[in-house]
Amino acid sequence: MKLRILILPKFDIGKLGNGVCGEGELFYKEFVEGGEEYELTGLFPGEKLYVKDGIALTLTHAGKINTTATLMAILCDPRFDCSDMQTLSVGCAGTNYECTAMGDVILASAFADYDLGHHVIGTDGHLTWFPDSGLCEYGCVKPNAERINDVYNSIKDIKLNTTDKTIAFMTHCAESCERVYPRVLKGTFLTSDNYWKGEDGHRIAKEITKYYGCPDEYLVSDMEDVAVARVLERFGLAEQLIAIRVSVNLDCYMNGATPEKLWSANCFEDNMLEEENDEGADIFETAMHNLFTVGKEIIRLM
Repeated sequence: MKLRILILPKFDIGKLGNGVCGEGELFYKEFVEGGEEYELTGLFPGEKLYVKDGIALTLTHAGKINTTATLMAILCDPRFDCSDMQTLSVGCAGTNYECTAMGDVILASAFADYDLGHHVIGTDGHLTWFPDSGLCEYGCVKPNAERINDVYNSIKDIKLNTTDKTIAFMTHCAESCERVYPRVLKGTFLTSDNYWKGEDGHRIAKEITKYYGCPDEYLVSDMEDVAVARVLERFGLAEQLIAIRVSVNLDCYMNGATPEKLWSANCFEDNMLEEENDEGADIFETAMHNLFTVGKEIIRLM
C-alpha cells in the first residue's frame, strides 16, 4: 500500500474517536476514521496505524525514543510504500515567552537537539551549556528554506482563536510578550526528552539555536521533532517533512507558578486539562482547534 501522507500527533486523551480533543483527535476524525487499522511491531504498545485513502496516522507518544521506534516501524514495514510519503508532525508545545502567545501555531524552519552537548552548573551557579563537536555534528536538521517559506506564506494569514481567560492570564503575566492574540509564526524547534522550564533553559535554547546557525529564532520547545527529522533524513525523506506546533504554555514560570506547584502532584497532561491550572489557563482545547485548522490547510497543499 502506498502511503501518501503520514500524520504524526504525539498523544491524545483516551481512545481516538471519542470526541475529546488531544493532538490527534481532530485529524483522526477528518482523515482516517473508518479506514483500515494495522498492527505494527515497533509502535507504542496498544497503538495502531490508521490508513484511509493514502493518509496514515498514529500516535508516537512522548520523547525521541518512542518517536524513532514509531517511524522506523512504519518505514520498514513491507506492507507500505513510503518512498514518496510526506509527513506532517503535529503537536502542542511550550514556546519562547519573549515573542509568542498561547494559541500561536508555529511552523518549523529548523530542528535542533537540546540534549546533545554538556549541561552543567557553571562557575556562576547557573545551568550552562557547552557544545561537543563530536556529538553536535548531528544535532540539527535544516529543511529547504524555500519550501518552508512557501508553506509559511500559504498559512501565515490563517485566523486563530483564543479565549477570554487566556487573554486575561497572559495579560497578568509580566514575563510574557505583550501580544495576546495568536497567529501563525515560523521558527526553530528545540527538542529535548527533558521537560525543562525557566530562564536558564530559555537562554540555553537561544544559545543552541545560534550555535547551529538556524535561519530563525528559537520559538518552540518540544520532545519529539528532531527525532522525526533525523529518522526521515536517514531515509531520504527529510525534505518531505512539515512540522507544526501550537503553544499551550510558555517557557517561563507564569503568574507565580513554581516547579513544585506544577509537577509535584500532577503529570503534564492532567495539569494542562485542569480548569484552573498554572500553565495554560483554558487554552488547550482551543489550541487543538488552531493546530487542526493550520494542519488541514497544509494537508490540502501536500
